[in-house]
Amino acid sequence: MATRSLARRIYSDVFAKWPKQDLRPDYQLQDVLGKTVDARFQNFKPAMEREEILKARALQFLVQDKFKDRYKLHGPMLQPKSQPTYFDDLVREIEEAPNRSWFGRLGKRLSGMIRLQ
Repeated sequence: MATRSLARRIYSDVFAKWPKQDLRPDYQLQDVLGKTVDARFQNFKPAMEREEILKARALQFLVQDKFKDRYKLHGPMLQPKSQPTYFDDLVREIEEAPNRSWFGRLGKRLSGMIRLQ
C-alpha cells in the first residue's frame, strides 16, 4: 500500500510541475494524464505497483529534462534543406498564437490558404 501512495505522490508532483501550454489553455496534458492515472488507480491491484512506479518515474524524468543533454538535437536534423528555418518559425508561431487577436487569426488563416510564389 505504501508503494501505491509513492506512485500517487510521484504522479501528483509531476503534474504540478508539468509546464502549462498557452496554445490550448483549456486542454492541458497533465489533466488528460491525470484522468488516465485516476482511472488506472480505480482498478488498482498489488501486481500493478512496480509498473505504476516505472510509469510515474518516466514522467518525472521528462519533467526534470534528464535526457535533454544526453540526446541533444543538433545539426542537419534541426535545419531541413527544404526549409532551414522551419523549427525556428514553428516555435515563434506557437509563442505568438495565444496572443493573436481574432482579426490576426483570420489574417493568418487566409494567408495560409493563399500562397503567392
